[in-house]
Amino acid sequence: MNGFFSELRRRNVVRVAGVYAVIGWILAQVANTLEETMNLPGWFDASIVALLIIGLPIALIFAWAFELTPEGVKRTEAVAEDESITAETGRKLDYSIIVGLVVLAALIIWQQSSGPSPAESEAASTAMIDSQQAAATDAVASVAVLPFADLSPDGDQEYFSDGISEEILNVLVGVDGLDVVSRTSSFQFKGRDLGIPDIAAQLKVRHVVEGSVRKAGNTIRITAQLIDAGEDRHLWSETYDRPLTAENVFLIQDEIARSIVEALTEELGMTDVVEIRAAIPTTNLTAYELYLQAQPLFRARADLDVADSLLASALEQDPGFAKAWEL
Repeated sequence: MNGFFSELRRRNVVRVAGVYAVIGWILAQVANTLEETMNLPGWFDASIVALLIIGLPIALIFAWAFELTPEGVKRTEAVAEDESITAETGRKLDYSIIVGLVVLAALIIWQQSSGPSPAESEAASTAMIDSQQAAATDAVASVAVLPFADLSPDGDQEYFSDGISEEILNVLVGVDGLDVVSRTSSFQFKGRDLGIPDIAAQLKVRHVVEGSVRKAGNTIRITAQLIDAGEDRHLWSETYDRPLTAENVFLIQDEIARSIVEALTEELGMTDVVEIRAAIPTTNLTAYELYLQAQPLFRARADLDVADSLLASALEQDPGFAKAWEL
């Protein structure tokens, strides 16, 4: 065994390992610095380190099997002992290790001196924590209202269920401290087979409102529920069975919005919650339904003649229906 280690030293394998380690460390530090200053991909410095690790055994095998001579690189067995210059090569490798260590020390000193001071680091850490806390608060104080499902017997009341969802959204928008996702963003998930946590993640909200509407004869049933997507649990759920009148439709929207805010109040830490009161733009149910049928046509810029006709009919039913005039 002693003979093996003596041969390792004679063939400068140990010195090559030392030079490789020093140079490899310097290259790893340079790679890390380049990644930070040049905004290179996160895998850049990791790839350099991996290549250096792979290259170490190759360098050691090369140092064992070959020797550098004045005539070039030869296999160690082919060099006579009196012709070997391994001692001279070893001294050069020693000098290389010393120079490498000096460069490495200078690099470390430069990194320490050019880095942020402890006070700056603490300030940056504090700012990051504050930012994370603010982001968490914003996430909690956010809600998306998904389009309610149409459960009517004939499945032909989608315009009505969409209108209910939108009116609830509009009421919630008026609540200070509550971030409500726009109709365009939340309605894009209509008809898509996605779980609530997935939808919430894409919309970047913590809470989601979903529900259903069922019209049958002269009655209406609206079911709504508020879901904490972060924990995938229901915070509130209610079913409303009422006679089908315009007043009841708007009152239900009002109750749903108020219940949602009450359920979120403790989590949001809201102290000055405004009184929620949904406006009743018309007491004529027929006029309201005609208005809801015209809305999606105007948004899609499709069948505008039909939309105009629907609005005209709505205004015949209730000339004071301001929303129909606005649309």
